[in-house]
Amino acid sequence: MSNRAHVALAILVALAIVGIIRLVRRGHLKAKYSLLWLSLGGIMLVIAAVPGLLDWTAERLGIYYQPTLLILLGLALILLIIVHFSYELTLMESRIRTLAEQSALLQHRIACLEEEQQQSQEEDDTDGDASGAGGSTAG
Repeated sequence: MSNRAHVALAILVALAIVGIIRLVRRGHLKAKYSLLWLSLGGIMLVIAAVPGLLDWTAERLGIYYQPTLLILLGLALILLIIVHFSYELTLMESRIRTLAEQSALLQHRIACLEEEQQQSQEEDDTDGDASGAGGSTAG
């Protein structure tokens, strides 16, 4: 890459890092997810700061067209992100299932308590009517 491309990359990465930090501070992005993006930004800053690093790495890996290395790194990153989000999705699904089961149990318990309370009130009403009716007939 040319020096202009390295400078442009460094500026874009710095802006992206600032944007990620602002998202975290505002609460729009969780810190655990920002670490992934900040790590990527750090790697990109190293690539931008050391102009020959990408060419040297591509040459060592036997890649003759250096931009191909960036594409391969991008694909690897996308795969890692997909695996990470699949892991998070699985955890959330498990938590949601547990919460749904707990909610169902609590709703059942509330229904049973309401039924017991209603029966208790009906018994009190029946007892109150019987004692009130007996008192009025005696007088």
